[in-house]
Amino acid sequence: MITLVIYDITDDRIRNRVAKVCKQHGLSRIQKSAFLGEISSARRKELSVKLRKTLGKEKGNIQIFVICKMDIASREIIGDIEEYEDEEIIIF
Repeated sequence: MITLVIYDITDDRIRNRVAKVCKQHGLSRIQKSAFLGEISSARRKELSVKLRKTLGKEKGNIQIFVICKMDIASREIIGDIEEYEDEEIIIF
């Protein structure tokens, strides 16, 4: 299954740590505060634990979605896809 992580965190330090955790778990950045990738259920649970620990008691919101390939195939992208330094954009 495909995992989508989105977050809204104002603290730059915490936000950068969240991005690093997402990358370490095999996700690719699709927007400034959104990561997407295909990872196992076990890997997703590990990701959730690490993200929860990273946010701790700081102010912010992290959401993790599981999306099937059929649903992701029907997504519509409007506008340009921004490429992020040293990252390849994933389009399923």
